[in-house]
Amino acid sequence: MARDARYRPFRIALWVIYLLVVGVSVGLAVRSIVKNLRAPPRSAAAGVLPTRAALRVCVNELEALHREQNDRAWRLGDEIAESEGEAVGRWQVWAREWEQRVDDLADRCRLDASDPDPQGFGGRAELARAREAVLALHRAYGAQVNRFAQEEADLARSASDALQNARAALARPPPRR
Repeated sequence: MARDARYRPFRIALWVIYLLVVGVSVGLAVRSIVKNLRAPPRSAAAGVLPTRAALRVCVNELEALHREQNDRAWRLGDEIAESEGEAVGRWQVWAREWEQRVDDLADRCRLDASDPDPQGFGGRAELARAREAVLALHRAYGAQVNRFAQEEADLARSASDALQNARAALARPPPRR
């Protein structure tokens, strides 16, 4: 079955249109995938080094995060005694959110920037070292939480149960004679 030669330009035009549509579709799909895989763009203020006042705010925020971490670690002992699995799960969720807030602080305060400080005052390097120390403590807390949950959670539960039994015994009226 031979093709009519008169329609050859139309067939070529349709093939060109078809290949263009397919090519553009594939190109848009690849562009969309690459755009989504690439890191989000930095904000415009990312290139500006923080001022002394901004670094003071950063120190205050890091101190607040440090206090929050210490308070959370102390509260965890009571929580593990009540419900071990839930307490450790809540700790891990909180720990990830806390680490994200520390990362946000480091980005906002440009703690990892390698460019020199044109304002002439120090503080950024010391603040970066303080952040590393707080993160090291956080890793140690995480290791202790996991170790305690695996090895000593039964002791915490038995102490909590014994205290509840003692409280219940004291709440009962004395027997009559």
